[in-house]
Amino acid sequence: MEYNKASRIDSWKLLLLVTCSLIFNIYSQPARANESDDRVVVLTSYAEEVSTRFQAAFEQAYPGKRVEILWRHGEDAYYHFIQTGGEGIDVYWSPAPGNFAMLRRENRLARLNLDHKALPRDIGGMPISDPDDYYAAFELAGYGIAYNPDAVKALGLQPPKEWADLAANPYANKVQMPIPGSVGFAPVLYEAILQAYGWEKGWEILSEIAGNVVFNRTSLPDGKDPVATGDMAARMTMDFFVSISTGTDGSGKISFSYPSRTVYNPAHIAIFAKAPHPKTAREFVDFALSEKGQKLLLHPDIHRLPVRPALYKARPELAVNPFTKDSFGYNASFGRERHGLVSALFDIALVHFHDRQVTLWKTLHATESAGFGAEPDVKRARQLLTTPLVSDSEQKDVFLRHAFAFTEKAEKSASPARIQIEKQWATDLTARMDEAHRLLERYKRQVTR
Repeated sequence: MEYNKASRIDSWKLLLLVTCSLIFNIYSQPARANESDDRVVVLTSYAEEVSTRFQAAFEQAYPGKRVEILWRHGEDAYYHFIQTGGEGIDVYWSPAPGNFAMLRRENRLARLNLDHKALPRDIGGMPISDPDDYYAAFELAGYGIAYNPDAVKALGLQPPKEWADLAANPYANKVQMPIPGSVGFAPVLYEAILQAYGWEKGWEILSEIAGNVVFNRTSLPDGKDPVATGDMAARMTMDFFVSISTGTDGSGKISFSYPSRTVYNPAHIAIFAKAPHPKTAREFVDFALSEKGQKLLLHPDIHRLPVRPALYKARPELAVNPFTKDSFGYNASFGRERHGLVSALFDIALVHFHDRQVTLWKTLHATESAGFGAEPDVKRARQLLTTPLVSDSEQKDVFLRHAFAFTEKAEKSASPARIQIEKQWATDLTARMDEAHRLLERYKRQVTR
């Protein structure tokens, strides 16, 4: 009896050992892509009108292949990659440049096979793709001015073409301006202006525009678009937000202008180095960047800017060709270095005391229109309202930028140094507004007689 019991125990041990060994061998073997490489898993933040159109077109071009779409917002995708490294995903496809840069630094992407005669790496010297081809620009979004032609005409103005046009007196309370701490695309918009015109002149332009604006804290209007309805005449924004708004609202006409000094922000596409379906992943990326795939971007339901210059030559009626516009050499990495500083400075200088500044700008504009613009006190008042709280030399200080550094891994720092600096900004700005008010008060009485 003891022998039989021991034999049964040894048999169970042997069976358990063999089973565990089989399970280990199954799960430790690398995936053999050729056995089931008939699909591609794509993680994207693109809306349905974009992703499903590309999905259907690819599956039609490659019969028997299928595309599985996983949707994640850019920030959610970032944390997903931090936790999983992108395991189980073949292709990442999104307007989230920081995520692609992070994946490239961590060597999680496969090198692409790109034809750079058809797909340029840059626009006027501004890189749009990874220099080593680990991710590629898929489409471009341009910054500019959305406006209602009828509302602009009613103000007695010509359509706005340059950023500074929005500072014209008749635009008072008729322009929307995004807050960079709340609207994701806004930091690059303002960085484009600051780099194009220089720190001092850039803040002068932003300050005077801010005297006319109603600030918005979302990328898209909540409900009917006030520019479409004519309640607002113009908005500083990106081109594809206009196409989305017009398509869903339909309550009025919106036009869009690209200022001569603007930026075209790329969205990207990449393949993971450990993609479980590498062959189909490459086919999907090649299709998205092909002439046929890029033409889909011109569909009215998508309305994006392709990255193939040849398409613009074939379609001269398109509103803009980014590859033929003069570039001022926008530096994206330089902008990211002072992203937090510019956003914080914008909040203090233009948002926190906005009501009082609107009143001062209204008085200044009326005084200048009445013929007092050359008076020393009036010129001094304008200087007080347009000079940045931080000089060009000061904004280059490493300590200052570090105090306002912002990363996607954590919320903005509320360090004692930052709090003290912001208090000083508020104190300085209050003193400036007090002085500007005093200087303009005498002329205000003369203007209103």
